Amino acid sequence: MIYYCTLAEAKDELLAELSVDDDKLMRSIWQVSRRIDQIMGGRSGRPFFAPYAEARKFALDARHIDSQLNTLLLRGAPPLLSFSSALADTTDVTAVCEGYPSGDPFFRELRITSSGEWWYSYGCDGDDPVYATITGVWGYHSDYTNAWLAVDALAAGIAANVTSLTVADVDGDDPNGLAPRISRGALLKIDSEFLLATATATATNIVTVKRGMLGTTAAAHLIAAPVYIYQVEEPIRRVTARQAGLMQARRGAYQEQTFDGVGVISYPRDLLGELQAVLQEYQHV
Repeated sequence: MIYYCTLAEAKDELLAELSVDDDKLMRSIWQVSRRIDQIMGGRSGRPFFAPYAEARKFALDARHIDSQLNTLLLRGAPPLLSFSSALADTTDVTAVCEGYPSGDPFFRELRITSSGEWWYSYGCDGDDPVYATITGVWGYHSDYTNAWLAVDALAAGIAANVTSLTVADVDGDDPNGLAPRISRGALLKIDSEFLLATATATATNIVTVKRGMLGTTAAAHLIAAPVYIYQVEEPIRRVTARQAGLMQARRGAYQEQTFDGVGVISYPRDLLGELQAVLQEYQHV
């Protein structure tokens, strides 16, 4: 369960005088986030606009290799945001690989940079299929290098099995100027683990979390470890907050019109035109 905006961000889109139930608002955020994923293709249950850590296999064959550029084509996979290891059959080629084209915010290919080494060089002397195994973070972000912002630090170390953490000062503004800086629904990162904030207690600086999210593994973390917050693509974050806010503002309300004596109920539009327009900009991904 991943949210494309936080509770604080959704509340910021609501009228100040509108009182809402936090649980109901979070449900609306979740519904909008899932709807966005469905519109964008679903990717086998993976979130489209959030990072997902996993190992993926690609056959070392003509469909996946560009021999002229010496690149592995990551066909059928979402964009590669970063990679931690690359195996060609059983050979570790991580040190001689780079995302291609170099300098792009995400990659559709991996290139071997060492002269004299080729993707076709590995494991091609037998009859069994040979695969490259790429372990990394997959998803979409137009600036993944700057997508994780350090906003706090652990005030005490945590074990792998705990579901709450204490930070130095959870109260205060987040990167978007909203308080608290760690709000319910935020995707966090400590070391290489992703965590989901499910509750925030500003009086005690305690954040309740779900551990090992999005393909990562829960692990122990030391005191003073930085706590990062994932910055969802700004257009996606904004329209999620606005759509969730609209759902809350109109909860239980329907527009009714009568024509020629026949009662006709006219329901509000399902999606904001703004949301539809934003998603159209990402259809090429």
